[in-house]
This record gives sequence, structure tokens and C-alpha cells, in this order.
Amino acid sequence: PFWPKPSGRRPSLPIASSPLPLCPAIRFLGAASPSARPAMGGAESTLADDTGAAAGGSDGRRGRLFVGVDIGGTTISVGLVDNDGVLRGSPRDVTAVGGGGVSPVWWEPLGEDHSPAQVARRVRRLVEAALAEDGSSMTDVCGVGVCTPGLMDIASGVVRSAANLKGWQQVPICDLLAEALDVSRDRVVLENDTNASLLAEVWVGAARGRKHVVLLTLGTGIGGAIMCDGRLLRGSRGQAGELGHTILVPDGRPFGGAGVDGIFEGYASASAVALRAAEEQRSSGSSGADGGGSAPADCAATFGAAQRGDERAMALVRETARYLAIGCINCCRVVDPELILFAGGMAQAGEFLLEEVRKQFAAYHWNIEPVRVELLLATTGAHSGVVGAAR
Repeated sequence: PFWPKPSGRRPSLPIASSPLPLCPAIRFLGAASPSARPAMGGAESTLADDTGAAAGGSDGRRGRLFVGVDIGGTTISVGLVDNDGVLRGSPRDVTAVGGGGVSPVWWEPLGEDHSPAQVARRVRRLVEAALAEDGSSMTDVCGVGVCTPGLMDIASGVVRSAANLKGWQQVPICDLLAEALDVSRDRVVLENDTNASLLAEVWVGAARGRKHVVLLTLGTGIGGAIMCDGRLLRGSRGQAGELGHTILVPDGRPFGGAGVDGIFEGYASASAVALRAAEEQRSSGSSGADGGGSAPADCAATFGAAQRGDERAMALVRETARYLAIGCINCCRVVDPELILFAGGMAQAGEFLLEEVRKQFAAYHWNIEPVRVELLLATTGAHSGVVGAAR
């Protein structure tokens, strides 16, 4: 009931007045044009200068250009991002993006072959297609950023483990992409996918100009990313921000495969809503979210029933909002954000969900000062990983 339909190209958004500094690793990029490409590792690449103009190449009047790559559990997405954080161009084959909509990114299903080398080659093909459609070449590109799920060593560009990518253990993804794209290794950088989404929000989304922000992605689990004093928090092993795995109820509901019961995402994720709805169905003997004998409930059906006035569904929404609010308050006590953003599938319920979360947040907030943190929806959408990776 609230999943959005394709609505055309995402509107351009202006850059923040005080943008974060670009990572030093994505200042310049040298590579051959896809149409006149030397052999791998060849020395014929043309470097883009600091304004986006290439030596002997294009004039740079369109500004700097970056490539963002999002390797997810189900898709590979590539986008061309300009210096203002705007995705450039669209694929000609609009039917490929599903539902007849137009996408500003080039993507394809991940499929069953998750071989890192093969994934890198597929990224190369998507990059070449995007550049050709845009009328650009690698000489116009200043940097490449890639984001993936999982645990990773950002400095070395290695994905240490990714549950959604089969066989991805100690994968030097930046090395592989540098080789596939025929660019210098120090021009390719790695980022966690949720961190990349937060970077996109701070650059061109709902958190523009903010320095103290938490992002929660509400889907199968709960992803988290934290910016404090204008810097992403990474921690000693790059695991800071795993908010979905904080313990909300000791020895509580079993959830996921991490071996700890009672975690945040077991109570406040879209999957948790679906599980609770199924429990309600079994206990009541009904077969649908509204007890009307419809298909088994999922998260979207539960919220839809609540919006139509179903009391049991609304009780589930309030219960979920309470757990979300408590998780947000815990974030506030640890990192003191000025803004908490919600993204992911369940966040598409919009203000219907957030109004309940705000009520519960106020109810459990301490009494020594008024509520000051804002709770808002993220705005960069499904392609935030691509934009944030390019950042």
C-alpha cells in the first residue's frame, strides 16, 4: 500500500553550502577511453585534471565527474555523479529498470555468480555503457568509489566478509576494480553500503550541512551509520554503527544468525514486523493482516491494514514504533546526534510511521531537557549507495 511506483528520474539536488572534503583517494583518475582502450595496465591513460578537464581531452565545462558503484546482495549498480552530487544521464533501455520507469543508474541483477573477478568485469561493462551514453570517457572521471555490505578494511580496500555475497572472504575489491577499469589503485576507494548512504544524505539529502547524524535503514535487518563532528565513526575494526545488533531485550527474541537474542533489529525491522504479524495470525486463527482471509501478512500489508483502521495491525505499528524510539534514544545517549534519518523499505511508510516514533520518543525521553533531535525520512532514495560511494 505504500511502496512507491517508479516516478521518473530523481530530481537534481544542490550541494550543501559547506560540503565535506573529498576523500584524498578520489582526487584524480587516469584511464583509457572505452572506445580506444589500451591493454590492461597500459601506460596510455589520460589523467583528468582537478577541474575535470583531461590533458588533450574534454574541456571540463561540465565539472568533475565521479563513478559510484554499489555491489549489493541482489544487484550491481553504477552511476555517474557530478561535483554537485547529481546523477547524470539514464540508460536508453528503460525497461531494464523494471516497471517501465527511468533510472539514473545502470544496473543488473547480481545473479548466482558472485565471483569477485567476474563482478569486477561486470562493473567495467556497466561503467563503459554509462560513459558512452553520457558522451564521456574515463578521461573525464576523477575518481571511483565502491560500496558493499559486510565487514571490511577500508584503508586496504578489502571486504573481509559479506554474508550476502557468496564466497566473499578477504576480497581485495579495490585492487580488482582498479585492474578491471585500468586505473591506478589509489584512485579507487571502498565504503560500507550504509555509510555510503549516510554520506549521500549529508552531501545532497536530508542531512545537508549537518555534522551529527545517525542513519537507520529499516529492512530485513537494521543497518546503521553514524556521523559525529562531521566524521564517520568506523571504530577499531570498522564495525562502528552496527546498531541493529545492539541488545534491546537481553535473551529476548531469536533473530538472524549472529548468535545473540534480543537484538534491536529483531524488534524494529521490517522482518520483525512480518514475524510478529504471522504470530498474531496464528494466535487469532486469521490468514491476513486485517483478519479478512487475505494473503499472509508481511510488513507492507501490516502497515496498510493499520492505515485502514485495523486495530491489531495498528497495535503492531505502535509496538514497532516504541522499539524504534527506544533504539533512537539509546543512540542519542551515546553519540548525541542532531538528526536521525530513516531509510529502507519500512521507512516508505513515511510520516505514518514517523509520527508514532516521535510520540514514543517523547514518552521515553528524559525530563532534564526537551526533545531536540529531529527524526526525519532520508531523501536520496534507492541510489544513495551509488551517490555516497562517489562522494
